[in-house]
Amino acid sequence: MASGVAAWLPFARAASIGWMPVANCPMPVAPRDNSKRQDELIILNVSGRRFQTWRTTLDRYPDTLLGSSEKEFFYNEEIKEYFFDRDPDAFLSILNFYRTGKLHYPRYECISAYDEELAFFGIIPEIISDCCYEEYKDRKRENAERLQDDQEENKDLKLPNMTCRETMWRAFENPHTSTMALVFYYVTGFFIAISVITNVVETVPCGATASQKDMPCGVRYTVAFFCMDTACVMIFTVEYLMRLFAAPSRYRFMRSVMSIIDVVAILPY
Repeated sequence: MASGVAAWLPFARAASIGWMPVANCPMPVAPRDNSKRQDELIILNVSGRRFQTWRTTLDRYPDTLLGSSEKEFFYNEEIKEYFFDRDPDAFLSILNFYRTGKLHYPRYECISAYDEELAFFGIIPEIISDCCYEEYKDRKRENAERLQDDQEENKDLKLPNMTCRETMWRAFENPHTSTMALVFYYVTGFFIAISVITNVVETVPCGATASQKDMPCGVRYTVAFFCMDTACVMIFTVEYLMRLFAAPSRYRFMRSVMSIIDVVAILPY
């Protein structure tokens, strides 16, 4: 009896995994998923590497680039695929986000480059999964500290063989080269705003008097507006003379449009 049961065991195991049918009747046909049949398989070409996925997979996140209609701008009619001139290695984690709903940070990726890829595809880094978020924040903080240290080392450093005029002109053209240039840039912008506001407020009525029904503020507070105009014109004059002194070609500087605008703004005073 035991030997007879042992002889039938291989046939039972084969039937359980589909090698040998137990009954003569055929197995029923598997049900078809109509939604899958109607779905579209699209090809994403990322710098020569092709990725395939379902359109419904991308449509889960309509606020992103691949989930919105904006991706149609990258569609190539000739080859029938979407082409993105981006990093294909970083795109692996981005595509997995659409598939699984979880965004992971690849440790081998540069943090700045990874942030640029996320920004391009419209994905916010705050949704990075908990398993990678702490490491992502640590890498981001280390990168920010490294950049800040580099900026402090290069701050207020003069380029070799630069004269005083060249240093001044470089500061005017690029205020972020030094702290003094940045302060002068913001002070000039502040007085430009004050000048514009003053010219507007001077024409606003400031109440009626016995001799005049509606008196403008410029007439009623003549001394105050005169002092503000004088301060603004002094700042603009100093800036213009300093730019004229530092310009590599004073003749070309005086003929430039911005120089003419500055002179026209100063002369009426």
